[in-house]
Amino acid sequence: MNPSFDGIELGRLRDIIEDLNKEIIRSKDQERLLLQEFTNMNNELVTLQRELSKNNMQLREARENAVLANEAKTEFLALLSHEFRTPLNGILGMAEVLSLSTLTEEQKQSVSVIQESSHILLHLINDLLDLSKLEAGEMKLSSSPLDLRAIIKHVTLLLSQKVSSKGNRIETEIDHALSDVHIGDSARMTQVLTNLAGNANKFTDDGLIQIGVKLLYQTETEQKLRIEVTDSGVGIPHEEQVKLFKPYSQTREGQKYEHGGTGLGLSICKSFIELMGGDIGVISEQGSGSTFWLELVLPIGQKQAETDSSADFSQTNHDARIEAKDPLLEHPVLLAEDNGINRKVVLVQLKKLGITNVETVEDGEEAVSAYLSKPYSLILMDNLMPKLNGIEATKKIRQIELDEMKERIPIIALTGNVFPGERDKCIEAGMDDYLAKPTSLDALQEIIYRWISGRNVQILDKETLAGLLNLGDDEDSELLATLLEMYRNDTPDKIKRLIQFVIDREYNEVIETAHDLKSSSLSLGIHYLSTLFASIEEAAKSGQMGRVDCLLESLEPAYLEACAAMENYL
Repeated sequence: MNPSFDGIELGRLRDIIEDLNKEIIRSKDQERLLLQEFTNMNNELVTLQRELSKNNMQLREARENAVLANEAKTEFLALLSHEFRTPLNGILGMAEVLSLSTLTEEQKQSVSVIQESSHILLHLINDLLDLSKLEAGEMKLSSSPLDLRAIIKHVTLLLSQKVSSKGNRIETEIDHALSDVHIGDSARMTQVLTNLAGNANKFTDDGLIQIGVKLLYQTETEQKLRIEVTDSGVGIPHEEQVKLFKPYSQTREGQKYEHGGTGLGLSICKSFIELMGGDIGVISEQGSGSTFWLELVLPIGQKQAETDSSADFSQTNHDARIEAKDPLLEHPVLLAEDNGINRKVVLVQLKKLGITNVETVEDGEEAVSAYLSKPYSLILMDNLMPKLNGIEATKKIRQIELDEMKERIPIIALTGNVFPGERDKCIEAGMDDYLAKPTSLDALQEIIYRWISGRNVQILDKETLAGLLNLGDDEDSELLATLLEMYRNDTPDKIKRLIQFVIDREYNEVIETAHDLKSSSLSLGIHYLSTLFASIEEAAKSGQMGRVDCLLESLEPAYLEACAAMENYL
């Protein structure tokens, strides 16, 4: 072997080994660096996991705090609602009672201002509560038969006086292809259209307001509608139109004192329409009026068969109904109310309804004690009271009834809390019905007559009858007998016409006929029947035809009862 060749090969091998060693060293260095980077990344990951866990904990705490804050806000607003509605109940209740008294024209105007101002304040409170419910995600829409034609008619009737007082006219144009019945939330739809039409009237003088409904498309199960409320008023500048549907935001024109408002109405309308899956907007030019429009899809509903209430005013029907007529109140009514103003208002209202046998207590414990001490025909129970609230007191009474096998007594909630779920709480606690404050005389009358087993009705007004007797010579009853005969000749036919107008849903005719019957009954001192006609008149004015249907059932026995009482009086 060539020695020089061997030396060369050995040298190459040494170089290769050195290169390999160097590569191994470099690899180990890279491995150390990679391991260090991995360790650093792992440490960072652990740190991130700890921070993420900490953030998750903070988020959970924040969420829990937000839930608690929302619950506290809801409770606060419920309490605030109750506290606001308590004095409002006093103002509206006593103003209503005062309006039924004999007043001079100036006094009537003063009472009217009090009532109108109170209703404005109530409207503002309701707007604030609606906004709070919407923000809290607690606003739920109902799903029931909705008659859009009836709603629009109700809105026009509701606003007719305000519209005419500003020299305006209000017209409607409804697509003939509109379904008779849809499925939706009638109350919220009425609220939206009342707000839009009310705004149109507010910003228009000596002009025209139009409410129109167009059918955009239809399937077998639904219709897409476009509803427009157009006015010929002041219009809205383009730069201010972006403010319209934001809470607490008003245009410069809207901020003027004579227009009033909180700037919440359109924001609430937008929220309601979006909850219904629709859109709302405005088209306007300054000085050229405005058109507020909304588009939404409504399911088509089934028209319910109308009950035939046009039966003859016959003695046969009279006999059947008289057998079911309620007897007089056997026991007193118990009023559980801690607020002195509210107690006074309800007592006066009950007296107007002819119910004077009333006892009062000021907290839930006293209500339970009073219930244990004697029988009552009905309990009117405030929800927020000291010691025991209305819910707790009702639960105790219902438990006593179960334990001692006592007859169930009707309990009606009286509350200023109108938040969603409040009615359900009352019913779950064992209450039979729910009446929100402020409470009108008609609403109180309707709910009491619905639940009491008997009623102490003032059939005749003895003062009015005595005045009519004094018109004759030596208090002769001949004049009164003649008036009664005229009344008996005219009234049955008028009642028949009233029933037919109700069946045909002729709102204006119902209002006019009920008003005429109310006036003729009052002039003869026929008290209870006149209140029924008055209730029908007011219900028709507000579009509550379902309530009118219920009131019709009481007319015939009340009329015959009044005639019998007059005969006995003579």
